[in-house]
Parts: sequence; structure tokens; C-alpha cells
Amino acid sequence: MNGQEKDGRFPLWSLREDVHVEADAARDVVILDSRWGEEVLPHPAPGVVEALRRMSLGPVSLDNAVSDPCERAELDRLLDRLQHLVVRTLGLDQERPLISVVPLSREARLRPAPLSPVRPVRMSRFAVLRAEEGAYWMESPLSLHRVVFHRAEAVWLIAALSHPIAPPAVAAALPSPMPAAEALSYLVAAGMVVQAEPGEPGEPGERSRPPEFAEDTDPALVTWLPQDLMFHIRSTLGRHDRDFGATYPMGESWTVEPVTKPAAPGACVRLPRPDWKRLIATDPPLTAAIEGHRPARRFGTGPLTVGQLGEVLYRAARVRALVGGAPGDGPASDRPYASIDATYELELYPAISGCPGIRDGVYHYDPMGHLLTPIGADPADLCDLAWRGWMPARLTTAPPVLILITARFRRVSWKYAGPGYALVLKNTGALIQTLYLVSAAIGLAGCALGVTDIEATARVLGTDWRTESCVGGFALGRWAEEPPGASAGLRPANDPAWAELAAELLRGNGR
Repeated sequence: MNGQEKDGRFPLWSLREDVHVEADAARDVVILDSRWGEEVLPHPAPGVVEALRRMSLGPVSLDNAVSDPCERAELDRLLDRLQHLVVRTLGLDQERPLISVVPLSREARLRPAPLSPVRPVRMSRFAVLRAEEGAYWMESPLSLHRVVFHRAEAVWLIAALSHPIAPPAVAAALPSPMPAAEALSYLVAAGMVVQAEPGEPGEPGERSRPPEFAEDTDPALVTWLPQDLMFHIRSTLGRHDRDFGATYPMGESWTVEPVTKPAAPGACVRLPRPDWKRLIATDPPLTAAIEGHRPARRFGTGPLTVGQLGEVLYRAARVRALVGGAPGDGPASDRPYASIDATYELELYPAISGCPGIRDGVYHYDPMGHLLTPIGADPADLCDLAWRGWMPARLTTAPPVLILITARFRRVSWKYAGPGYALVLKNTGALIQTLYLVSAAIGLAGCALGVTDIEATARVLGTDWRTESCVGGFALGRWAEEPPGASAGLRPANDPAWAELAAELLRGNGR
């Protein structure tokens, strides 16, 4: 039994599960094929080749894998260079692994080191623990590693690290003996546990200062919430190893949802359609719509006409054509606003409280038929929904029309893994920008809603928030006269007069 086993430390080494080892005897090379490409190792020693082969099968002790000192030195140098392919495991013995640290990026490097016994440690506030593949996985957006907890004894560490604690005290807090100091060094090196900054000694009799952790004061981190930072890295590439892109994660278990949501039964309101020749003759230039539009915080007292509402919806969100999708994707559609990969998962629900010719209530917009279908909403819920919609946007008056934007998530998630929800939000922004420009061109006021209540909207719309949820909104109405001093505080920068010139051009364009 070697020294490592005697004192309870048993470091094990393996390759990531997706690394394939191929020995090419004719060329005298070993090829390691991974998600990051090939690594060609020329003229490897026989002991190194055998160690790599065994590491591809699972965790091994390097002391048992290579006995020759020269071959061991060569293997150590190689593994240090290939850290992005190497999984580091700490076990009670070779058959009982406790934790494994898995690299997630080509830039991942792990260098466990002894911890200062006087500097407290705690779990990073960015670390997230979940159950997956029969073990507990811990990940952090700040780390290029994943920690896998294989046994209950390893998870006991988590309970001891919810508050700052000195490293020697961690072992005493555990219900059974385990190599706590070594496990902590792995967790700190992986970024899941943080150690307090070195403290200055206080004056005699002075109350000890609470420990300070760099992640709590780092200007680059203090404004990030853990869930927001995790969402950011998971919807981009570079800091994780999850499936990403058009991977069709559900395989053939799910079929793509219809291009348009089936209309609910009941009477519908057919909306008028704008005339192309009139639009060409009367529309302001695009520059005027871009420069003249601005979020409206208050709306005029006049109602919207059915024609105005119909024109906004028709020009911004109708289905222009159906198109054949890529193989396996099913049909798609073409619409005025941009949608990444033409998923067009967004649905519009106008909540109307001031449009003569249309009874007040909540409606679903059918972009194919250009019509509104009423949603049987309780009047009290409708009032609550309207208040929750326009208050966070700092509107001082209620809009006559509040367009709720929902997403049918499976239009995206059945195909995309990783960036799916981020794509939904980008598509929502494209739709809102189109609504802004169309409203400005018509001479109407609009304001995007930055916050929506998904519970309230699901209750009113009768949807399951897990499959169709509110992701945005747009208030629509007539312009109100600007109160005196409304532009006070604006400091001129680059051609601010353009906005006023455009506004003058748009004022006379209301239809």
C-alpha cells in the first residue's frame, strides 16, 4: 500500500468520456480524438501508451499505471499539457471515487494546492448543484470545470460549506472520515469553493472582522446574479461542453408544432387590411420612423380605430407566405419581422380597452387569417393584467391596446439545445422593434414592456406557462401632448435635431 492510500488520499486520473485513443504503430504516434480536435503524440513510450489506454477506460492510479521513472516523467509532462482532456478524481480507493473534476473547455486548467488553514472557505455563490446521470453535478459560470460528486460522503461537504468555515473545521463537521482537505483543494481549484482573502490583523481587543471573498467585491461580478450569468454562458459557446445548436435534442419523440397556433372556436373579428398603394403614397421615410419613434410614457385620450390596430398587426406580424422548411423541420413561414431560422414561435394577444368596433377584452391574433379571436377572460383578471403590464413600464396613463407577446417554446426547443431561449428573446426584440417602426410610420405612440407577469398572463390567456409563456409586450395608443419641460435634462450629442424634425414629419401622418 503506497503513502497516498495510507493517509486516505487516492488521486485517480482518466480521460474525458468523449476522448478516443488510437495508437498508430506504423507512424509511431498516438492520436487523441476529442470534441476539440486531434492531439497527435509522436514517439510515445510504451508505458505512456498503455497508461492512456487505461485512462480511456476509467479512473486509474498513475502509480499503478506506470512504474518506470522516465516514462512516468514523460506521462506527467503530457498530462499537464493535455489538462483539457484529463479528468481528476479523488477517491477513498480505486473502487470508491468521491469527486471528479471534469474539464469543460480547451482552456481548462486544474492545479490543486494545499489551502491556508486560517483562511475560511465557503461555497461560491455562483455554484449550482443538481442531480444528473446518477450523481450530483456542480457547475459554475465562473469555472471551466464540472465537479461530479459520486458518493453521499462527498455531498456532506456541501452542507459544511454554506457559511465561512476554516478548512480544518470542515473535516470535524463531517459524520465520517474522508480526505476533506484534499477534496477542498480540488473544489477550490475548480472554482466551486472560494477561500477568503488574506486578512489584516486587528487591534488588540478589536472584534474580528468577517472574512471577505473576492467574488463579493469584484466589480466585474457584483452586478451579476448567478442565474443570469449561467444563462449567459449557456446560451453562448466557450465555457461549457453541453450540446449546442440545432441538435434536435428530443429526436423523433416530438414533432414540430404548427406554424401558426390553431384558432380557438368562437366568433372572430376580421380586421381591415391596409392598401399597398396608399402606404407607398403616404408612408414617411424609414429614417423618419427610426429617428421619430420613442417610448411613450403617456397616451392621448382618443381611442384607436379598428383600421389602425389592423394596420399595425398586418404590417408587423402577419404571415406573408408559407415555405417549406429544412428536411425534418416541417413547414415554416415568412413574416415582416426577423426571426432566427424562421422559427416564428411568437404569438400576439391584444388586450383591448379602447377601440370602437371591438368589444373590450383579450384576443388572440391569427396572423394567417388576419383576425382576432376572443379569449374568455375574467374582467377582474383583465384589469389586473393591464395594471401589471403598464405600471412597470412607468406609463402614466393606460393604453387603449396592450399587446401581450408569448412564445410557444417547443417551436424552438424541439430543434435547438443551448441557445433556444436566448433566440426567443432575440426574436421578441426584433418583433418589438418592428412594432415601434410601424407605429411610428402610422403616427401612433408605442412603448415596449420590459417586465411581464408570466403567472398572471397564463391565467388570463388560459395557457400552460411551461409551454407558452409571456416574453414581452407592447403598449399602443395615440400620442399625447408633451408636458412642458418634457425634454429638460437632455444633453445634445449627435444631431439631436433629427428626432424633432422626424417627429414633426410624423405628427401629421396619423391615420
